[in-house]
Amino acid sequence: MIGRLIKSRGARKFRRNRLAMFSLTIIALYVLLSVYIVVTNFVNEKITSLDDRPVLGLLLTQQTRTAFGPREMPGFGLAGNTNQRYEAAVFYLEIADNAFRDIDRMGDGSERQPRDVLDDYAITGRPFADKPIEELREIAGRARTQANRVLDVRRRGGAIELLPVLAERLEDSKAELARLIEAGRADSDDAFNRQEDIAFRLEEIAEEVEKFQQNAGESSAFAEIDPDELYAAAEEIFDIDELTTADIYDGALVDRVLEAAADSRRSLAEVLASEVEQVQPIIDELFPQPEGLAALMNDLRLSLGTDRQGRSILIRALYSAKIALQVGVVTALIAVGFGSVLGAAGAFYGGWVDHAVNWLYSMFTSIPYLVLLAVLAMLFIGSPFEGTLIPLYVAFALTYWIGPCRVIRGESMKIKELEYVQAATAIGFGRFYILLRHIIPNTSHLMFINFSLLLIAAIKGEVILTFLGLGLKQGASWGIMIRDSAQQVVNDNFWQIGAATFFMFLLVLAFNIFTDALQDAFDPKHVG
Repeated sequence: MIGRLIKSRGARKFRRNRLAMFSLTIIALYVLLSVYIVVTNFVNEKITSLDDRPVLGLLLTQQTRTAFGPREMPGFGLAGNTNQRYEAAVFYLEIADNAFRDIDRMGDGSERQPRDVLDDYAITGRPFADKPIEELREIAGRARTQANRVLDVRRRGGAIELLPVLAERLEDSKAELARLIEAGRADSDDAFNRQEDIAFRLEEIAEEVEKFQQNAGESSAFAEIDPDELYAAAEEIFDIDELTTADIYDGALVDRVLEAAADSRRSLAEVLASEVEQVQPIIDELFPQPEGLAALMNDLRLSLGTDRQGRSILIRALYSAKIALQVGVVTALIAVGFGSVLGAAGAFYGGWVDHAVNWLYSMFTSIPYLVLLAVLAMLFIGSPFEGTLIPLYVAFALTYWIGPCRVIRGESMKIKELEYVQAATAIGFGRFYILLRHIIPNTSHLMFINFSLLLIAAIKGEVILTFLGLGLKQGASWGIMIRDSAQQVVNDNFWQIGAATFFMFLLVLAFNIFTDALQDAFDPKHVG
């Protein structure tokens, strides 16, 4: 059957379609990637360990759970902003602190050596430097001192950011007071409360200015601002006997504070960048950059950045392709096989068999598609299969067979009336033999088309159900990656959702083009 299909006129037409052949190449690359993942994981589990092999061990299952770097690193070698570089340095310092803490807890009679502890804590691709422990402690101490200086600058920056907030609250109180005065309620308790609010805001601004002056020294933009003027302006507010205007303090004084805050914000940003820049060389002393093949593989793993757990986005995205194809192929095989046999049998035998097939797919069709998928997946909640791919296989197989069944049934009704089928019946061949030998093989072109269509639907369905928490719970999946990237997107980090969406889009687009080409080449309505 497959041989005849390959030699058919439709196959020749399909091979002449360049876009279809290009899409087939993309699909073949995804299939080869999936085969590579399956084979290397089988060898790792059953034959020999591949954990230390930089290439063969790249896409092992445990690599999808391994932290390869700091949290939320940007991809393509981008350095990231100042805060990201600082967080990356702190990440490595925390590893060093934990390792040294465990070394200090080791007893004299311990069989483990300090280097064993360092190896256990080392990040894949960035081990501790091959230096004596005391020298490593000294390097870590220098890095911690520099990191504390960065932290001090960040704290001052936080104080600066508070001043515009206080000034905005001050303006709100002033606007409310102006509204009360215009309404003729200048002597009301509400107006007095707004006076108090304005005074308290001025005092809060004065306190923040004092704190910043104490930490920043005389060289800061706040050096020429006297907090006593703010305190005096706050006290004078309570001396006003009759309110005629909301301008009860010198607004220029607050404007000078805001201008100084803006100048300090710019200068602190430059200082912060300079201080962070001095941390990285010390971290590189503690965790040397890899060289040779190890450097190439480490750059490859981090080429699309890391997620919130420091895991490689690229490895998880590539491994998720295997999960998507696995779900798609298994689902499409079961659904097309079951639906085709059922549809062909109903059409060929007719009678009560056809009525039973009609009743069965009509019942399933009456239930909304997504609701049926969700219900079938939820049946496994609390079972040993929860969080595995089994619920997805069952949910998709029990819903996706309807399409092939109806298509194959319609085609089989036409085929059973053809002369060669009538001749086979007249000769005396059994009805089951005719069904398997003549009816089903002559619907193979529609089976291939439906297989491709259902594979696409299963891939998208797996992502949707996993995103909703009804599919795969642990491991790597495009649905999990999209779900986990919600918080990252809020922080303008699009690496994870971008990678998952791109790899899924590429595979689905290739299958869409492939399916359209199959229909043009093999569907009798399109063959010309």
